[in-house]
Amino acid sequence: MEAKVWRTLRLTINGLGHKVRYNQATIDGLFIPFLRRLTKGQKERGKRMLVYLAAPPGTGKSTLALLLEKLSLTDSALTPVQALGLDGFHYPESYLRSHHIMRNGRSVSLHSIKGAPETFRVDALLERLSRIHEEEIRWPFYDRTIHDVIENVIPVRRSIILLEGNWLLLGEGRWQAVRSQADYSLFIQAEPSYLKERLIARKMAGGKSREEAEAFYASSDLPNVERVLRRSWPADETWRLMPDGDYQRKSRIVPTRLVNREALWQKPDVRIDNSLLSGLNRRMNAGQDGSALYRNGYAEGLSAARRTILRKLYQNGAMTSKAIMETFHLSEEELKNILDWK
Repeated sequence: MEAKVWRTLRLTINGLGHKVRYNQATIDGLFIPFLRRLTKGQKERGKRMLVYLAAPPGTGKSTLALLLEKLSLTDSALTPVQALGLDGFHYPESYLRSHHIMRNGRSVSLHSIKGAPETFRVDALLERLSRIHEEEIRWPFYDRTIHDVIENVIPVRRSIILLEGNWLLLGEGRWQAVRSQADYSLFIQAEPSYLKERLIARKMAGGKSREEAEAFYASSDLPNVERVLRRSWPADETWRLMPDGDYQRKSRIVPTRLVNREALWQKPDVRIDNSLLSGLNRRMNAGQDGSALYRNGYAEGLSAARRTILRKLYQNGAMTSKAIMETFHLSEEELKNILDWK
């Protein structure tokens, strides 16, 4: 196996400089083809395209979004991308310090959980997203040098908008309306254990001690990582963050034609006269009420097996959420219930 060739870059995100590195083969074989697909999608739509890049903290989504923007400007065949961040829709610092919510049975300040979904102005975000496809609008900016929001700084002008953030696909409350605004979505999966040291190192680079960084990780970063991974809706495309910081696209290795959707998704027949089950039922329930088979959980067990199969088809990258819904005739709500493994 050939050694990876890493390309080092310096990018400025929210007012702070970041030194980052990317595998050249990944740039050529994953990032550029992704931009080509977005270009094709935008041209087919004939208007501005909104793309979400959703991921848990520590996956490098902000720097990745900016890199994709810069790469889109290196080839005239690509439609230019404009990277925007969700962080500009945080509540102002003064609001976060003066307001509280109930969490785990106790009142906590919004400032103490800054970055959680509750600390964002979702209605303001929805208002801006409702106009982004058709209008020239301005976007708020989160300045990390002052740790606060500056309104209406960034003019939104390009034909592909790549919006990055933790909660863009969150399946909770008003965030579900945010999800529906996207034309295409990309999600980055990662093992929480990979992210721990990345997140602790980021806090230490910002001036915190190791002890302080670990405490912040335990109280804030870890709950957010777990919430993003467990509560986000499936994306149109999923990449995986590798331990060395590289990215891989989750492959689709099982053709949907190999899946018998009628056998998999039809409701289980647990009636006494079901020819496949009646003999077993008679032997197990001789002298008992005829509904014992259902009461003892066969229907629930078969339904659970189908949910497990569909969940693994998605989690293993064999099928996208759209393919699962189309193949098995599921609504978004039904798919959400199946994939909600919490």
